[in-house]
Amino acid sequence: MTGSSGRPFRYIAMFTAITLSLSACGTIGDTADIKKAGEYAIDCQTDKALAALEKAQQAGGLGAYLAELEKIVFLQDAGREQEAAAALQSYHAEHDQDSRSREETEKSIQDSLKELRDQRFKKTGQRTCK
Repeated sequence: MTGSSGRPFRYIAMFTAITLSLSACGTIGDTADIKKAGEYAIDCQTDKALAALEKAQQAGGLGAYLAELEKIVFLQDAGREQEAAAALQSYHAEHDQDSRSREETEKSIQDSLKELRDQRFKKTGQRTCK
């Protein structure tokens, strides 16, 4: 749930916390892999980041929700737009989101993408991996 600087990907976490409080999800899940995934993403190791997110998703709970949203962020960051769009569409369908919820989700994703790139810039001096 945090990048290498220890700061949370606060926008997705905030959105997820609200979503989970509404759905009454009771378990935390695997947040260690979320942290590891963030570190890999900052270091431009997208495939390793996605593998860590997959592991977190399989653990369930809050980690699964965070992983599902961060996957979209990491795919967008890597320029894998078709995969990101498919993942976002799947997320919207799976969570039966109305138009307002979709807008909030997409804003949270964009805010988290900016946060990821800000963290990368602090670490490497570059915002993108290209």
